[in-house]
Amino acid sequence: MIRRYGRLLALFAAVETQYELEYRVNLVFNVLQQLVVTGTSLGAVLILFSYTTTMNGWSVAEMLILIGTYYIVQGVADSTVGPSVERLLEHIRLGTLDFTLLKPANSQFLVTMRHFKVRNLFGVLTGLIIIGIGLVQLNAALSPLQVLSFILALACGLGLVYCLLHCLATLAFWFVRVENLLVIYGAFVDAARFPVDIYPGWLRLTLSSIAPIGIAVTVPAEAMAGKLDLLGLGAILVATILAWTFTSWFWKFGLRSYTGASA
Repeated sequence: MIRRYGRLLALFAAVETQYELEYRVNLVFNVLQQLVVTGTSLGAVLILFSYTTTMNGWSVAEMLILIGTYYIVQGVADSTVGPSVERLLEHIRLGTLDFTLLKPANSQFLVTMRHFKVRNLFGVLTGLIIIGIGLVQLNAALSPLQVLSFILALACGLGLVYCLLHCLATLAFWFVRVENLLVIYGAFVDAARFPVDIYPGWLRLTLSSIAPIGIAVTVPAEAMAGKLDLLGLGAILVATILAWTFTSWFWKFGLRSYTGASA
């Protein structure tokens, strides 16, 4: 089963890559845009830390690790789930989701992983580079436990973002214009550039529960910086399992309200 869906995922990625390479100049400009955005983010952090040495316990090296994690999470989401969710909203609105539901594969997998924007994966590369710079600045040896905790926390963070985007898209079964909610989601994504614990209580709660993009970025960065304990790692793991279970149920529940073109 895993091998089958792995082959499907590879096939989807290959097809979308061919589409991207049809417009190479556009691809180059998107990469340049990513470089500009990344450069301005780093510049803002460096200017901020020119006036202080720590921000609520976060040093400049730890902030670089967090920003790198942010671009990894954003890059994966914008290159996989994001494009698929945009198409899903159109399919639900037009009643053309039937073509997906009739295929001999899990419908949730197909509607969230069918479309890719390969150019956004460049953000993942820049994120890894920024994390590497942060680790050099941190000047501390990484333990195997830190690396393992980072990988597990990052996987959980990506899972939480996946669940959030998929639940927002599922709301289209009942609401006509869900795009406005995606705009709000984008605002919360921008807020995740900084540690969730520097925000006031209400916003910290929102970034940790209703829109868990904050902990999806902050917790993996804490793991890499050696600031995450086993309790925190266990908490994000449990939260991801619960969110994934709810998302699967919510998708099946939403399908009951779907009226397709064949109805």
